[in-house]
Amino acid sequence: MEAPFNKQDEIIKKLLQEASLEKPSLDFSNNVMQQIEKQKASQTYRPLISKTAWGAILAIFLLGLLWVYFNPASNMYDVGNLTFTEKLNIKNPFEGLTLSKTTAYAIGVMALFLLQIPFLKRILEKNQL
Repeated sequence: MEAPFNKQDEIIKKLLQEASLEKPSLDFSNNVMQQIEKQKASQTYRPLISKTAWGAILAIFLLGLLWVYFNPASNMYDVGNLTFTEKLNIKNPFEGLTLSKTTAYAIGVMALFLLQIPFLKRILEKNQL
């Protein structure tokens, strides 16, 4: 079984010896570096969140602050007055649970992290195409 492989090895060795190595031109490195710099220069910086999106976020935040300032005693979102939970006899499974501040911060940061993953994945997929 080794005989056919040996013959193929010898043939490949002869072919490689007959074929000479190709040498690049003298300014090959310079040409490659110029092409790389052209590609780098064509990419422009685009922020993840545009200025208009930041403006909209700021406007919504300010409107919320103004609404809370002018309607401090609003009972519009008072959850304690809802009676349908008593009729359904739903018990809160987290009623006796207490969390430390560190745990609450960790859960909040993890939630924000998991929220960012789909957005970042879409951006990376757009840049790869």
